[in-house]
Amino acid sequence: MDGKKIIHLTGLFLRLLMFSAAFIVPLAFHLNTHESFEMPKSAAFFSLTALAAAVLFVKMALKGEKVLFFTPFSFPAALLGAAFAASFISGALFNPHAVLLHWQFLKLCLLIILFYLLIINVFTKHDIPRLLFVIITSHFIVAAYGVLQYFHIDIIKWVSFGEGRVYSTLGNPDYMAAQFSVLIPVLIAVLLSPVNKLAKFFSGMCVTMMFFLVIVSQGRGAWLGFLGSLAYMFLMLGIIYGKSFFSRHKKFFVSMAAFLVLLIILFTVPNPINRNPITERIKQSFDITNDSVAVRLFYWESALQMAAAKPFFGAGIGGFSLNTAYYQRKVYDRWLKAAPKMAAKVEPHVELYTHNDFLQTLAENGFLGFGVYLLLFFSAFYMALKLASREENIFHKNLLIGITASIAAFLINGLLNFPWRVAPTLILLWSLLGIFSLYEKRFAVNTKKILSVPLAVFLAAAAFVFIVIQARVFYANALVKHGQAQFAEGNYAQARDTFEKSLASNARGTDRIELVLYAGNAYNALLDTDTAIKYYNRGLEMFPNFIESHYNVANVYMSKGMKEKALEEYEKTLALNPKFTAAMNNMANLYFNTGNFEKAKDMYKRALDVTPSLIEARYNLGACYYRMKDYKNAKKEMAEVLKYDPNYQEARKWAEQLGRMGY
Repeated sequence: MDGKKIIHLTGLFLRLLMFSAAFIVPLAFHLNTHESFEMPKSAAFFSLTALAAAVLFVKMALKGEKVLFFTPFSFPAALLGAAFAASFISGALFNPHAVLLHWQFLKLCLLIILFYLLIINVFTKHDIPRLLFVIITSHFIVAAYGVLQYFHIDIIKWVSFGEGRVYSTLGNPDYMAAQFSVLIPVLIAVLLSPVNKLAKFFSGMCVTMMFFLVIVSQGRGAWLGFLGSLAYMFLMLGIIYGKSFFSRHKKFFVSMAAFLVLLIILFTVPNPINRNPITERIKQSFDITNDSVAVRLFYWESALQMAAAKPFFGAGIGGFSLNTAYYQRKVYDRWLKAAPKMAAKVEPHVELYTHNDFLQTLAENGFLGFGVYLLLFFSAFYMALKLASREENIFHKNLLIGITASIAAFLINGLLNFPWRVAPTLILLWSLLGIFSLYEKRFAVNTKKILSVPLAVFLAAAAFVFIVIQARVFYANALVKHGQAQFAEGNYAQARDTFEKSLASNARGTDRIELVLYAGNAYNALLDTDTAIKYYNRGLEMFPNFIESHYNVANVYMSKGMKEKALEEYEKTLALNPKFTAAMNNMANLYFNTGNFEKAKDMYKRALDVTPSLIEARYNLGACYYRMKDYKNAKKEMAEVLKYDPNYQEARKWAEQLGRMGY
């Protein structure tokens, strides 16, 4: 085989890898892994992107090429990568034990930017229809499966999000809705362009199914993004083409409006197809006292407090979860005084996302990263609209407008959700950013000083290692799922061994807090309390504010008779979450067993203030009153226990005994 043929085949393989990444990611899932949807998508994307980068350099080395292509938009993209890397370094310095958690988020962002750079180096403007076809075809399958799911035609049983809420291959109704809200403007751009009938029919089918699924998803962020992007798109079309554009496409706009109105009516009026009316969901969105709204406000204020505490580089990319419980407690204490009704609806806990991409970026990346984040999107809008105004081809002009509308959908959704943290949605966004960049004037950067055959070989080897690592990640994630099943069945020794295997094999760093916690629980169940303590403390080194680890290690200390250490950890638990009733009850039991009945009483009452129906705490409070010789209140508490559970025999015996005593 001659050199030209090898180069040609290498080029074809490179394009195949890029098309595969765009096609496979929305579809990938594996139910036998701990993260059944997100992890397989990320693993597939990381592997294909790393391999594509290596193949690109191999192809360049074979051809003797010395240039890489960039566009004006490459600069804000590279600047964003640099800002996020700076935030990663800052977060890692602040907490070296959590470096793997920070790295997870940084890796996603950097690989996506690399994917974008590959698009502008592998494809040209002439490839745009093919790339769009691959993306749309993949999402057609996702949408078709979602429609089948809605009508209970589903061979895969994963989890239920409530009647009528579906998730297709995306794993979550909100993720699915976000994905479609970003893609719909591009499909509308195709429908408004002079393309063949088959392309219009195919795009129309996609739009119809995606319209339907966005509505039934009940994802309020996606609804806003969807409606906002449509309004923006039609406004821009009117500005660029004039009023005559709408009259020329009158049938399309009337049909779309009628279909949208029909869907809204269909899903607001009870009928055989509509199993979950959306009206209640809409009402909840405007009710500030609604639990969902209160929780979001809670997250947002904690994010603002985090940003104020670490204004320059932030808490580190991916670092919101590390610090959120601490700042949530501050917000909770303020609400308890200023808005007690709102405080009653929330509870400090560890949370990965703030449900607002702007605030999370500000909290994790500081004002530096946040500024670059805004610059990136401003640049995308400005450049794409500038290109659209100059473009003469109607298809390409409409597509550029549609891509800016897709960006608008992404950003609006990000006001209530976290599409920047969801791999398939972020990949779709950057794919569209790559497509719009193909319209920009490319310029070549000479790489002869760094590019060589040895470097290409090295990068190919590095990509191979990266793929092996991703395979290990997949294997380790499957082990976590298997270990959880073993633990649930009571096979604690097997679960312990499985968790240990996962910890040893996962280069991604499943040595994260959840797995360490699982391993600690398995050792504790096997009564190997010393090792359990070691694992819980190992987790707390990585994640000092992880409430469950503080609580679990406190329980182990109590079982070992290490009362002072147990009290210390219970205090830390309640310092992070003052509504953790199980910790209050156990702490009260500790006071009770040491004869400190006054403190025990106060702690039991504190638990009951949070959860009046907590029978165990109420029974223990009655016993505490009895030991304090307050027989009247002891009888009262036992009577309350029997109201909640008439079959509670121990409480009945106490009540009868107190009755014989004259109380």
